[in-house]
Amino acid sequence: MKNSKIPFVATNRRNFLCAVANLPVANFCEAKPMKARLNVVLFNYLNRPIFDVFVDGKVGDSSDAYPATGGGIFTGVPFELGPKKVTWRLDGLEGTPRNGDTITNKNPLRLDTVIQGAKYMGVHIYPYDTVELTTSIGTPDWSLRGVAMAREYGRG
Repeated sequence: MKNSKIPFVATNRRNFLCAVANLPVANFCEAKPMKARLNVVLFNYLNRPIFDVFVDGKVGDSSDAYPATGGGIFTGVPFELGPKKVTWRLDGLEGTPRNGDTITNKNPLRLDTVIQGAKYMGVHIYPYDTVELTTSIGTPDWSLRGVAMAREYGRG
């Protein structure tokens, strides 16, 4: 007498083995986050120096208060596209309030598009704990917003 379950069992076993064999291939096909490798220039529009500036835990730069800002470049920093977190620590003369405090950007911050051929990312830190990220082909310059804020506060 012929066992009618054998072909069914063999088919399931064959399908199972094919699925298991394809798992490594499926892993290679999974979507990887887009990355950009950029040179980073920091611009500080605050009325005090800052240090330990990090973008997603990378860079670690410092800057004097505006207009003595934007002089240093960190080269070849890899960034994934998407939401960003910028942190920095406040510096200043001894006794200045909040010296050493770590600040995080309060505004939603994303790096979603990088202009074609971009090699630089400007990190612009403004009063009220806000940050702007810009990409450019050449070395970035002060932002119009930052210069206007500095003039408003009598520093530009």
